Amino acid sequence: MLQSFKAAKAARLLDDFRSRFRLMGNTYSATIAGNNYIFTMEPQNIKTIFADRFDDFDAGWQRRRAFAPSIGDVLISADGARWHQQRAMLRPAFKKQLFSDYSFYERDIDRLIEQIPHDSSTIDLAPLFYTHALNLASKLLFDESLATLNPDFGTSSDRFVEAFKNVNNGNQRRLRMGRLLPLMLRDRLYEDSCRVVHEYGDIFVQRALEYRQWWNLNALEEPKGGIKPQERYVFLQEIAKNIDDPRELRNHLLGMLLVGSETTASLLSGCFSILSNRPQLWAELHQKAIHIGVPNSDDIRNFDSLNHVINEVLRLYPILPLFSRMANKDTVLPLGGGPNGTSPVFVPKGTLAMVNTHSLHRRADLFGNDADEFKPERWASLKKMDHWTYLPFSGGPRICIGQQYALTEVTYTLIRFLQVFPTITSRDARPWREVIGISLSNGNGAKVSFDST
Repeated sequence: MLQSFKAAKAARLLDDFRSRFRLMGNTYSATIAGNNYIFTMEPQNIKTIFADRFDDFDAGWQRRRAFAPSIGDVLISADGARWHQQRAMLRPAFKKQLFSDYSFYERDIDRLIEQIPHDSSTIDLAPLFYTHALNLASKLLFDESLATLNPDFGTSSDRFVEAFKNVNNGNQRRLRMGRLLPLMLRDRLYEDSCRVVHEYGDIFVQRALEYRQWWNLNALEEPKGGIKPQERYVFLQEIAKNIDDPRELRNHLLGMLLVGSETTASLLSGCFSILSNRPQLWAELHQKAIHIGVPNSDDIRNFDSLNHVINEVLRLYPILPLFSRMANKDTVLPLGGGPNGTSPVFVPKGTLAMVNTHSLHRRADLFGNDADEFKPERWASLKKMDHWTYLPFSGGPRICIGQQYALTEVTYTLIRFLQVFPTITSRDARPWREVIGISLSNGNGAKVSFDST
């Protein structure tokens, strides 16, 4: 346990896990702070946890308790019948056809690019991408931009963004405490940030409830007063048709905003950070992007070399490097037992199963002896690989509901930047420094420069 804390403090926890797998095998058990754990990077075990024995594993009470003050018991922490009900209710928000209108992205992309120096001066893209992703997610969820990329945006939005970051960080600190959470010192910054985020969310919840009232009374009539008719799918308005509890509506809104912004921002920053160290690859992608025009779904789907880059970034630096599931009954995994680890292994009720996709994605027996190297060209021959060896967005019934949204936003943003900037240069020689929050990110940010000439 002490070794893990030291590794986490040194931003080397994922490397520490890899060392343990090399020493103890692809699946091993441990007891930490009174919790029973089983760690695995074995595809058959992962498939069992995520799919074959899905009903044997929950998100677990520790996650619900950790997130309770900020977002309550919503999709990412719910279990059982409640999880199934919420998943069915939220799924329409992320149907593929909802992202076919790329004007949804374009204005915000233009605003983002306006913030970028074109004269080779250094800029850290990470905070810009965070606010950009939060801005787009807010438009999808409650049909109103936070305007966080506008230099003239209001102080209330600015305050919300800062508080939202503090809440995310606080949630992760609470989650890492596990059973020891009751012993955690009072975190006033977290408490104050939760209040700010709740107050801001309540503004949009109230508008959604007004929409619900109008919709229930005269859904076929023209709306009156300040209520805006629904022109496209709006997450909060849709779920307000079925939920009238303001607190539950706010929890759903903030829960989706949390996972829908940070993960996308982390992937964007990772892509740009890595490409900035490969100017020749950027130049090659630029030559292809300038012939596209305004990107559409075919452009995004058929830009193979760019999609390979994104796949390779997700392989080496998966935005979700660790997944936890708690056994809700005594159960079994197919591999990990016996002297050679090839026999089934017993998993007692209450055990936390930790799936490590970071280590899985770097297995030489699955991805070759160059598995630690960034080689996007490998994906030209990996298209038909076993699904359970590459899991950037989890798998099974709990697979990330916003996967298509995140990939579309990232690909569209990359294409637009490639069209505008012929060159990119890294302005930070330091190696990747892991920060594990809701998603994996580079603690050094994404410091680069562009030249549009």
